[in-house]
Amino acid sequence: MEAYRPDNALLAGVCAELAERCGWNVWAVRALFILGLLVKTLWVGAAYVVLAVLLGLFCGKSGDQSRLKTPELAERGRRIADLEKRFRELG
Repeated sequence: MEAYRPDNALLAGVCAELAERCGWNVWAVRALFILGLLVKTLWVGAAYVVLAVLLGLFCGKSGDQSRLKTPELAERGRRIADLEKRFRELG
């Protein structure tokens, strides 16, 4: 099983994934997280670890083409996957 990590992730990608899902600015979510760490370090740290595990289990692989938002990127992902398949067959 591969670990999932969003493209704009810094650590485990929890803030990036939450920001993407809610339509928020990723840096605002990160600032709230840091503020939470200053106030309730243990609880926020534990919540981050739990969310990292849950998001890693339920979000799929990082190469999942369903996460690509535009048709152009989805097509590019399919072409890259096809090229990777051809290279594996050559080897």
